[in-house]
Amino acid sequence: MKRSKWIRTRQVDAELTFYRTRSGMEVDLLIETGKDLIGVEVKSRENTAGKDIGSLQALAEKLGKRWRGGMVVYRGRTISRIAEPDIWAVPSWPLFQPAEPRR
Repeated sequence: MKRSKWIRTRQVDAELTFYRTRSGMEVDLLIETGKDLIGVEVKSRENTAGKDIGSLQALAEKLGKRWRGGMVVYRGRTISRIAEPDIWAVPSWPLFQPAEPRR
């Protein structure tokens, strides 16, 4: 799989994929960093909703110790923990700011 420009720019050793079951449960983005996985749901709303975390929680249960955490990326302004295990609401705007130059 070709690494994205964002991963190359951030100098992170990671692979990007998605998750979808035959029954239709899906997670928009999986970031695999070695043995660990981070799940990401992307929403265009300014608020998160309870339904945003169900797939992340189900995947976390399936992955067990490989689960490193999850996030719901949304158009809001606040970073906050919204569910267990380690699922956070993260505003989209800081994720796309230019990286600080390395010194």
